[in-house]
Amino acid sequence: MAGIYLHIPFCKKACHYCNFHFSTSLGLKNDLIAALLKEIPLQKDYLQGQPINTIYFGGGTPSILEAPELEALLNELNKYYTINSLAEITLEANPDDITETKLYNWKTLGINRLSIGIQSFFEEDLLWMNRAHNAAEARNCLATATRYFQNITIDLIYGSPLLTNEQWLQNLSIANSYNIPHLSCYALTVEPDTALQKMIALQKKEAVDRKRSG
Repeated sequence: MAGIYLHIPFCKKACHYCNFHFSTSLGLKNDLIAALLKEIPLQKDYLQGQPINTIYFGGGTPSILEAPELEALLNELNKYYTINSLAEITLEANPDDITETKLYNWKTLGINRLSIGIQSFFEEDLLWMNRAHNAAEARNCLATATRYFQNITIDLIYGSPLLTNEQWLQNLSIANSYNIPHLSCYALTVEPDTALQKMIALQKKEAVDRKRSG
């Protein structure tokens, strides 16, 4: 099964645990889009004419792209590849980017699956991670997104020193209350050379293996 992944390496904020390639400066966003539009035809023979069954916009935070930018990329893909009419087209999105207008535009463009970086429904946990959204946005975005999309997956992170076992179960319960069909649950890992690793080394943050009771 052939698929295409497009990496959009821009974020509004740097999550302290993240070791992916990203930039919080959008100064090169236009250059990146232009480069991707050039790269798409250059790679047209790589899959040897196989029909494309999945397209995945990952990052970074692809939801920061404007609708015309996403449209240009999808149009270019359709020009040089055979896209299955039932192809799954996924966009990674952060809660603070999700609006009625964007959801409508994404659906109109043919995006049919959202991967939403919730991580936690608890304010203190999100602040500890340095996420760009808050707890209210985490809930509100799902209430809105589920009106436009049925195929949604959300990311949740467990293992932070602030998250109790009871709160983790509440995270799962809240996600279930929105009838989210798929959860991606990740154990918090202290990766080398991340802001989190440096803060723990400097004793500015609590080590992740120290848990509160509950």
